[in-house]
Amino acid sequence: MNRPEFNIPAVRGTQAGRAFYTAMCPIRLLSKLFPVGVDQTTSHSHQSFRKVNLARVREIAKDVVAHHDDYHLASVTVSVEQQVRFIAAENARPKQVAVGELLIPLEARMTIVDGVHRILGLQRALKEFPSLADECIAMLIHVDPDGTRRGQIFSDVKRHERSSAQSRRIAVDDRDEIARLTREVIAVVPVFVDAIEMEKTAISNRSRKLFTLSALYHANKVLLADRKDTSYEDRLALATEFWTEVATKFPDWTEIVKGETSAAEIRANYVHCHAIGIAAIARAGRALLAQSPKGWKRRLAKLSSLNWARSNTKLWEGRAMIGGRLSKSSSAVARAGNAVKLHLGLKLTNDEQALEK
Repeated sequence: MNRPEFNIPAVRGTQAGRAFYTAMCPIRLLSKLFPVGVDQTTSHSHQSFRKVNLARVREIAKDVVAHHDDYHLASVTVSVEQQVRFIAAENARPKQVAVGELLIPLEARMTIVDGVHRILGLQRALKEFPSLADECIAMLIHVDPDGTRRGQIFSDVKRHERSSAQSRRIAVDDRDEIARLTREVIAVVPVFVDAIEMEKTAISNRSRKLFTLSALYHANKVLLADRKDTSYEDRLALATEFWTEVATKFPDWTEIVKGETSAAEIRANYVHCHAIGIAAIARAGRALLAQSPKGWKRRLAKLSSLNWARSNTKLWEGRAMIGGRLSKSSSAVARAGNAVKLHLGLKLTNDEQALEK
């Protein structure tokens, strides 16, 4: 008796002497190929080499739905743990690239080697936006009949993978308004011109760069959090004016950019030239703009009298630093922001006051 199969258009190729397939999988078929279990991840009949992060699944779904007319997702990789059949078009020769139809047994176990969050995200997006049903995601299919190679397939696929630095994404993302705004701020605020690391996630000691693009991006996100209903032009003007004014309170920034001061020495001795420093300034700036919309520049003048030295452990230890080392945790950023706000005479929120106890 013939076993039940489903068919999918595919292109056959060869790697290491073995056939593999590239197929365009309609989004409507994903729930049938990779059914979701009660825990909202793939069911026990399938598996992934990565633990599913449901927040990431929701984020992908939200992004696809919000930008359904302009989204891009990379292909996914799966392994099929049964023999498959491939019916090639006429005149195709064995072990040559061929277009045809791939037939996969319905009961075949399919392991998600790479792309579990994309697969589950698209399933979730389809429920919210049914028009996605006939759109496709590219699927790379490896055949592993006895399931002994799936671990090696995963290892090989991931071996040379390098995550794209967030700064690199922000540098080219036109859909994200804060990313675009941050790039424009860099182009017009004098101290930021040619002084922001646009690709790397960290700044080397020899670099004359002040901050990474991602650090300034997140600072702008906080600074403008209360102005989402304000026009893009007004937010850009405000951010530009704010950072231009802030820069006047830190002569070290200009000296680093000009090469008059060692960047490594400043970073070793002060908090303000690190991501947590600019994040703390942004938190205080958000409150300052809200509490003194017209007199914020006058109150910001006190920023230059704050002792940013890392040796000032009475202030920074337990805030920006833990055991003498700078911290990147959200609570550390909040407590560092409190220090700046209190110095500027700004009111703390109830949550911020709780951190001071």
